[in-house]
Amino acid sequence: MKWFWILGVLLGAGGPVRAQMDSVAIRLEKIKTATEDSVRLEYAGEIEYFIRSSAFGSYRTEKPVKYLRYKRSDDAGIELFSWAVPLREGQAFYNLFRFKNPERSYLIKALPGDRMAWLFYDFVPFEHQKQGYVLLLGWSKTRNTNRKAVWVACFHPDGTVTYNHPLLRKGESRSASLTFEYALDASMLLKQDKNGKRILFDHLAPTDPKYEGYFMFYGPDASCDALVLKKEEWWYEENLTN
Repeated sequence: MKWFWILGVLLGAGGPVRAQMDSVAIRLEKIKTATEDSVRLEYAGEIEYFIRSSAFGSYRTEKPVKYLRYKRSDDAGIELFSWAVPLREGQAFYNLFRFKNPERSYLIKALPGDRMAWLFYDFVPFEHQKQGYVLLLGWSKTRNTNRKAVWVACFHPDGTVTYNHPLLRKGESRSASLTFEYALDASMLLKQDKNGKRILFDHLAPTDPKYEGYFMFYGPDASCDALVLKKEEWWYEENLTN
């Protein structure tokens, strides 16, 4: 009887998780079919509740929820859920970060025009002078261009997130973020490598020199650059060969 009881507990533990993710999936589908922005945003706000109600690390990537992006770092004990909401003018972005130890969560929500109007799809935790930071990789778009960006973020115990940490280096220059802009019909690589010590990205250039500065005509030019983590800072390196 003891073994049957343990099995029942294990099976029962998965039930609430599935129910919560089913509720998330239903609301994401309703967002796609809703005709009013206010209704879409109401459904989007409910998604946060169901995710927070699930245990850290319980999301199963082998059974993904459509329209929900997910990334987890087991070493750092951080996971990210992100979802986009189409609006009549632009998109709203929701990025929910959860930390396992100590248990904390942060919702980065942005409406069109907000400074942090990015959908984050990847992150890299690192330390600088014994302070924990997270390098965020995000996507957005304007009416005429795609955009991608790298941000240095610090998640504070009081529930706030700051982005004013100049830990990106290029020569003597320092920055807290790096932004790319390119054509709507183009695609750009921006990702971390396998060990998380480099952020690889396509070098962008105009299709014709006469379009210099007009980013709707920019795209990858077949070369690759990177941000490389050295001495607790991210250094810009151009024209990578490997």
